[in-house]
Amino acid sequence: MSSQIIPNWFSQFIGAISERFEPFSGVARVGYECAFSEGGWEISIFLGETELVGGADDGRMLPVNFRFDLTGVVQQFDQLDGMHWNAFPNSPVETEQPSDLSFVTITGTIQGEKVLIQLHATPPNPVGPGIRQHSDGRLELV
Repeated sequence: MSSQIIPNWFSQFIGAISERFEPFSGVARVGYECAFSEGGWEISIFLGETELVGGADDGRMLPVNFRFDLTGVVQQFDQLDGMHWNAFPNSPVETEQPSDLSFVTITGTIQGEKVLIQLHATPPNPVGPGIRQHSDGRLELV
């Protein structure tokens, strides 16, 4: 992967697919990692976890339950090449990242550029919380 400035069309695409997340309760913050490779633009997208601050559960990280509008994402593509659900419930590999065990991939073309999306149910481990929820009810974007 190489570092390259994210073009405006791709930033708009990220914004459009971010709006397809719908938390079942409360609020959530979308996180993503993107890069340009020889094959085109790649993005891994997920909802950040909520970190509880204060009280007996201080420091506890809570994943966010959500649904995701796949049809709305597919409509963003000029050409859809593939859409797959990758699931590894019987993986022999020990992993601390449940996001690696089940994710959706979508590939296609937008404005003549190849795009690959990986939609994860949870963020990768090195990513911190998306939101901090204080014991007094305040929410803090991280």
